[in-house]
Amino acid sequence: MTTGHVVNLDIGHNGFCVESLIGVTYCGRTFDPENHEREVYVVDRNSDHPHNSLCFDCSKANSHRVRGAVRGEMA
Repeated sequence: MTTGHVVNLDIGHNGFCVESLIGVTYCGRTFDPENHEREVYVVDRNSDHPHNSLCFDCSKANSHRVRGAVRGEMA
C-alpha cells in the first residue's frame, strides 16, 4: 500500500516523511505531490544518507497498522 517514496515537507519534523498514500504521510500530513519533490525511498543506504533522517512520527509509525487502517482492517 505504501508508495515507496519519501518527501521533505520542511514542516519542522527534521527529516523526510514516508508517503503512505499519494499525498499522505505516515504521520498524517497531507501535501500536493505536484508541488513537493518526492524521492524513491532508498533501502540499502550508507549511514550518512539523508533518508536515514525520517521525521520522528514517521519513523515510529507501524507500517502494518498504517496499511491496515487504510484498508479498513484496523481503527
